[in-house]
Amino acid sequence: MKTFSLLLVFTLSLVACDQRMDTSLPILGEPSIDDNGDLVHYKAPSFSFTDQLNQHVSNEDYDGKVHVVDFFFSTCPTICPVMTGHLRLVQDHFEKEDRLGIISYSIDPKHDTPEQLAAYADRYGVDGSKWALLTGYETDVFELAKDYKVRAFDDSMGGQSNILHDGTFVLIDDQRRIRGYYNGLEKTDVSRLIGDIEQLLKTM
Repeated sequence: MKTFSLLLVFTLSLVACDQRMDTSLPILGEPSIDDNGDLVHYKAPSFSFTDQLNQHVSNEDYDGKVHVVDFFFSTCPTICPVMTGHLRLVQDHFEKEDRLGIISYSIDPKHDTPEQLAAYADRYGVDGSKWALLTGYETDVFELAKDYKVRAFDDSMGGQSNILHDGTFVLIDDQRRIRGYYNGLEKTDVSRLIGDIEQLLKTM
């Protein structure tokens, strides 16, 4: 009987261990093999833009940080206010966490000057020490969207502006690896994002 009890405890421990392993976040993106034959995980793209404070911001500013990325534009009347409101929940939840950053890339840089982005930041309570609203060259922004594997593009025709993007949030870990995609329009998925960020922070 004692042997059976020990075996049961051991089995349950293995199950619990497997469950913990199952909760680890995937590393997304197509990996490659380097010259030494080692596996190299896909990395989020490099960038160099200007934020709402008119300061230069690059990927190097996020070295060693977990960060969340999305694409938006300040005059978007539909999904952007919802997405920004949901990112505000993320910002406020990690208010005292210096290892987390948020990046929102504008897909309308002709209109979204640093001054325009600063006004948008004021309107939505964006903390500039944690959350960067970035503007740069239009072609660079759309290339970045491709590298993050999300949809953002210019479908303008005949002088009629039509810039489009989806509502995705992208979670990047402290090694610039993509760890998750989330529906920025759904509060339940934002809660999942917050939980996943907490999980990543515990591993740092």
